Amino acid sequence: MKKQLTDYQSYTLEDLINDESFMVWVTQPNDELDTHWSSILEAYPGLAPIIQEGREIIQSMRFETEVLDAKEQKELWNTIAAKTTLLDKPIKQIRLWSRYAAAAILVGVLFASGLFYSGFRQVTIQTPYGQLQNVTLPDGSLVTLNANSNIRYDKKWGENQIREVWIEGEAFLKVNHLHKEGQVKNNQRFIVHTGVLDVEVLGTSFNVNDRRGRTAVALLEGKVSLGLNTTREKPIIMAPGDIVEYTGGKLNKKPVDVVEYASWKDGKLYFRDVPVSRIFDYFEDIYGYKVKVDDPEILKRRLSGTMSSKNEKVFFETIARTLNISITPDHDSHELIIKSN
Repeated sequence: MKKQLTDYQSYTLEDLINDESFMVWVTQPNDELDTHWSSILEAYPGLAPIIQEGREIIQSMRFETEVLDAKEQKELWNTIAAKTTLLDKPIKQIRLWSRYAAAAILVGVLFASGLFYSGFRQVTIQTPYGQLQNVTLPDGSLVTLNANSNIRYDKKWGENQIREVWIEGEAFLKVNHLHKEGQVKNNQRFIVHTGVLDVEVLGTSFNVNDRRGRTAVALLEGKVSLGLNTTREKPIIMAPGDIVEYTGGKLNKKPVDVVEYASWKDGKLYFRDVPVSRIFDYFEDIYGYKVKVDDPEILKRRLSGTMSSKNEKVFFETIARTLNISITPDHDSHELIIKSN
């Protein structure tokens, strides 16, 4: 049964994402749907920005997964038409992208520790769950700090001092290149310390992820020397397109599409044959939810695709639809209850 025009008067982004007619219009438009949604825009021009944002989110859902064959796609649409378990209208949604600006003013914890390292006070910046923060270092180098992460560095870097930062969680760094010619001086060196790795660069862009006993460094441009801070083994030299992972006490280097590893800073996530269990780990690391799954078989499924991560609820809804599961947040316990449909 088609909705009346008045039904759209108070539509939100979540309502659009849950509207099968809207989903089909964006992905498989036809004359009837064009007329229908044009009449909505004409009647309620204030919906234009929300409709545009909804289109962009849906168009980013380019999933390629063996989970969704033709039969399952039909079943999925039937499920969507019957119920939506994730998005509740009474819960006010604050878009993640709108929090970024507020994070820079309200959330970044910037304080002088009262202790001195190499004669200079240190700064610590920590991001809460679900928020990013952009940081400019004393030399002008730029850092994007992912949610549930922190960075520590000296408030000032002296003329003969190595530029050093300490990172827990995940960060993307674009380092100023200070070395021009001749021997490299201390102040031209830049070292990132994680729990087990020291990453030394001159000028480059790279991503560091240090979570769950696994450290990964993905190099986008420049040159990096990477070594364990617990041994004196010869460091690994990375070239653009390399990723080095430390897990299980071993370092492993391989070529990858490193853009995928840094896309989070631009509000997009890329999954390439990723176990669903790792995606649920991401829910915990970035949003702070404890995931509870009723069927362990869900964790064994794999997913490939591109999607927007700017809106937490829409992100969850996309995963739910793609896997034909329900994801229900329990806000009291801060858990995500995940069940097969």
